Amino acid sequence: MKVKTILGRIYYIIVAVCVFLHVVILSLSFFDNKHQEKYCRSIIPDREYQTDEDNRRFVFSAQKIKDGGDCLRFYTAHMEVSVYADDTLIYHVGQQQAMPKVSPVVMWNYVGIPSGAEQIQVMIRAVYPEVRQKQIDFSIGGYTQMYSGMLYRSMPVTFICLLEILLGFFMVLWWLIARTRMKMKQTLLHFGTFSFLTGTWALNETDAALLILFPVRVEIVFVSAVALILMVPSFVWFTKGFFDVEDKWGSDIICVLAYLNLAVQLILQLAGIRGFRQMYTVTHVLLGVALLYTIVMLISEYRKTKVHRHLRFVVVGGFILLGTLAADLLHFYYGSFQTSIYGMYGVFIYIIIFAVEVCRQVAEQVDAGRKLQIYEELATKDMLTKLYNRNAYDEWIKVNRRPKKAKIVVFDLNNLKQCNDTMGHAAGDAYIQNAAGIILHVFGNCGNCYRIGGDEFCVVIYGNDPSDMEELFRQMEQEQDEFNSKNAIPQIQIAYGYAEFDPETDRDIEDTRSRADDKMYQKKREIKAGYQ
Repeated sequence: MKVKTILGRIYYIIVAVCVFLHVVILSLSFFDNKHQEKYCRSIIPDREYQTDEDNRRFVFSAQKIKDGGDCLRFYTAHMEVSVYADDTLIYHVGQQQAMPKVSPVVMWNYVGIPSGAEQIQVMIRAVYPEVRQKQIDFSIGGYTQMYSGMLYRSMPVTFICLLEILLGFFMVLWWLIARTRMKMKQTLLHFGTFSFLTGTWALNETDAALLILFPVRVEIVFVSAVALILMVPSFVWFTKGFFDVEDKWGSDIICVLAYLNLAVQLILQLAGIRGFRQMYTVTHVLLGVALLYTIVMLISEYRKTKVHRHLRFVVVGGFILLGTLAADLLHFYYGSFQTSIYGMYGVFIYIIIFAVEVCRQVAEQVDAGRKLQIYEELATKDMLTKLYNRNAYDEWIKVNRRPKKAKIVVFDLNNLKQCNDTMGHAAGDAYIQNAAGIILHVFGNCGNCYRIGGDEFCVVIYGNDPSDMEELFRQMEQEQDEFNSKNAIPQIQIAYGYAEFDPETDRDIEDTRSRADDKMYQKKREIKAGYQ
């Protein structure tokens, strides 16, 4: 079955799986929300105070909380939190002292209510001005049920993020393995990098990550911010390679701006001047520019080739990505200051759609690469002996007319014409193949072996090869005698000679081969004299 056919079937299976996952996620969310009503319910503070522009205080009756469970839960985004039971501090999350301007990030707060408490006060201070007016919603219930319920509800999205990471990893790995065997465009590399970074960033935004990775929230801030910024150049490079366009400056400018954005944000973060989350707007603008770049490439491609398969994928995937990101940005800036589930899922569908198309492109490149390898082999290999042919030898001579170090070994087969005349050309071909096999076996590890004529062979030993030439010739004669001792017909007689390039006397490497030829003909005469 052809690779394209297999990938086409995989594509439809993946689309079906995506639709199924979409239904499952919505169903789980619906039933989980219904189920949560049994063990988790909202609670409104008895009193709320705005102490100043950054600080708010919420007062609850402890008994009112205990009537609904033993735990108070609420979500905060870049806020310091202190919870008091009467006058005793029972819960606190503050800024990190090890890293300037690192806020407590976005997190779910689970506060256990001690027995005997009468009043619960929640003190919240906004670390960034952007989150001063964010609404705080409180819920009460059993700690175990609320915690496990939230993990359960976030598992589908977490699975999607992990799938994006694995998909990106295997695409990059595939490219690294394949590029060692054939020339491949970097589209697969860039798309795999984009998928890996997207999955890493989205995973850090899930509720599961907020709950499980709470002890390393500083690291989460850095990893998430860097992954989001680096998504821009990988996406632009992928777009450029996918459309196979000659763009002299547009993509380079966007990528330079992205790297400059990363450098500036790191400096401001480390200096304690401004936090990563406060500078997300710049990164979002660059992502918008990258999407605009994709639209420009789409229009340019349409003008050149009208509608084809690439454009259908780009239009479908682009609309999905654009719509979900727009909704996600609205949720981010006007909602919880956190990425929404729909943005994560939309990016996942986009990645799946393009992953299949990119794999198709790679399959076409592999097929083209195989054909190119065959053509190159036909152009440089001798089909009878599988050694390099005269064309390959002449190309080597053009590049290495006066090498610093090189040895030339030449060979000639005695009595080939007589073999052809008396036994036929099939026997002559067998003679050539058997002799070439002996030469390749003895000298193949030392240099390149060529068939440069009907019964003429040559080995180029390039560089400082420490091989003992006389020992190699003795080994060749031994293998020749062992072959002939088996009463094989025709009998093999290989004459040989070699010379080392001398920059003082040789004008070029062909002069070296001429000296080797002289020694070979001398050896040829010695062999013939020995058989008379």
